[in-house]
Amino acid sequence: MQEVSDYKKYLNPSIVARLSNMEFKARMVVEGFIAGLHKSPYHGFSVEFAEHRQYMPGDDLKHLDWKILGKTDRYYIKRFEEETNLKSYLLLDISRSMDFKSDKLTGINSRRKSFFKKFISGSSTVILSDFLNSSIHDIWKRIINNPSPEFKLPCFPQNRSVPDVIVDDWLQTLSRDRLVYKSERIQSRLNEITTDICGKIFWDQVLFEFICEALGFSKNKEQFLKLSKRIELDKIKKLKINTDETDSIIFGLSGFLAGVRFKNPYVSELKNNWSTIGAKLQKEIMDRSEWNFFRLRPANFPILRLAYASALLYEILNNELFKCIIKIFEDSEEVIKDLERTFMEINISEYWRVHYDFGKEKKPVLQTIGSERIKDIITNVLLPFVHLYSVIFEKRNLQNRIEYFYKREKQKSGSNEVTRMMEKQINVKIRSLADEQSLIQLHNFYCIRGKCNECGIGKIVFANESNDKVHEPLRIILY
Repeated sequence: MQEVSDYKKYLNPSIVARLSNMEFKARMVVEGFIAGLHKSPYHGFSVEFAEHRQYMPGDDLKHLDWKILGKTDRYYIKRFEEETNLKSYLLLDISRSMDFKSDKLTGINSRRKSFFKKFISGSSTVILSDFLNSSIHDIWKRIINNPSPEFKLPCFPQNRSVPDVIVDDWLQTLSRDRLVYKSERIQSRLNEITTDICGKIFWDQVLFEFICEALGFSKNKEQFLKLSKRIELDKIKKLKINTDETDSIIFGLSGFLAGVRFKNPYVSELKNNWSTIGAKLQKEIMDRSEWNFFRLRPANFPILRLAYASALLYEILNNELFKCIIKIFEDSEEVIKDLERTFMEINISEYWRVHYDFGKEKKPVLQTIGSERIKDIITNVLLPFVHLYSVIFEKRNLQNRIEYFYKREKQKSGSNEVTRMMEKQINVKIRSLADEQSLIQLHNFYCIRGKCNECGIGKIVFANESNDKVHEPLRIILY
């Protein structure tokens, strides 16, 4: 049968959606003269700051850094990374070997040539994404809200015939699985660092690491985790440090103190502290270039999250934060409110209330971390953390309270793209934290992995199909 030459066949919304987080960039610096997203060996005067260099006669005075001149009475020129053009070629093999049919390649009876035509069409869309009149994320939202007939879970709409009682039982199982999964991840890290499961300092260590990971959002999660693992609380606690010294450890190890030339009492104190403490710790220092700032508002810059992480570290070491969290889960009638208040009362240094980077001022702020971020920390760190603690130390009353809170704590329906789509296509409504987590577990461990024959819903929907059939899943990319 002759193939229909229709661009919609290749620019399938679900294909484009699954490619939307891909970036095509050069592996090396690129020479050229047209602006683009690829680093150049040349230095220009664009947006991305590169370095300062000493003023030389003949340099254009408009690039002179007047702030440094005022503070140091020395002449320095600002240099910036220049971005250049990159030509992209997408090559497709059209020989007869590409006409081979495969059920396992895309989940449908398809020729490889047809599949890769779809892939290249989607890839081209990603490359041209910066020239679209709206962001990939906005386009994605429109697709979610107005899905095409092909944009669906493998079991939709047949899953509507599955009895509600079976769906409810399966989601309850998944909600428990998700809590256990997160607890086991914490326990795995605890086992990595100690065999003394009763040592409080090791619980403090793991608590600090996982909260830091949550502070990193999606762009700096790995960097925060890398940094927190280098901060050994048992050694630092012996130093009996103050808040400024805690800041010096965080900003010293993260690489942000290197090269800072701003004259300020706070900055000078940090550098002096770090020269002493850094010599004692003997830890590898990260580079500032490892941290992602791209497409982040100043309020979400990693350097501000690091300031909060420093204050958090001080609270853990000096004010028994871990014990306070356990106490709230044991006794409080308003767990969320009490936890929010506890984390909002963690005070960062005054310098970071009026700066978003070293030497860069902002309007003063009172709140240093948002309530949504705290709720995320409660869900993904504190709940599984305290649950694990209650199981290991056989605190049955605490375990019951955790599980009751997990099932009863109200959660807003459709809070993100994943849960909104899952609610709509499985025909359920989120009412509690456990409901939300069950849908995320179903999406992450069954739907996007094509494990329909292991799913409580999929087993019924695909009961008459072959066990080895691969069902092409719908995957949602969160930004």
